[in-house]
Amino acid sequence: MINWNVIKSNGGKMSSAQIRKNMVSFMTRNHPCSIIDSIEKEYSAYKIHLMNGLCLVFDADGLNVKSN
Repeated sequence: MINWNVIKSNGGKMSSAQIRKNMVSFMTRNHPCSIIDSIEKEYSAYKIHLMNGLCLVFDADGLNVKSN
């Protein structure tokens, strides 16, 4: 289980709660049974690595922009 409270807003236009909500909503809709291996925070993006090898990239607002 991931502690979504570690994802913090950088003072931008969206709250950290909304960013987390966007990511959780995307995961629930598109990858409902996937297990998260790790979350990386980069300057303006978040990378979520799943146990099945898939890597999801989210922008600073928590919206999915890429899946590898």
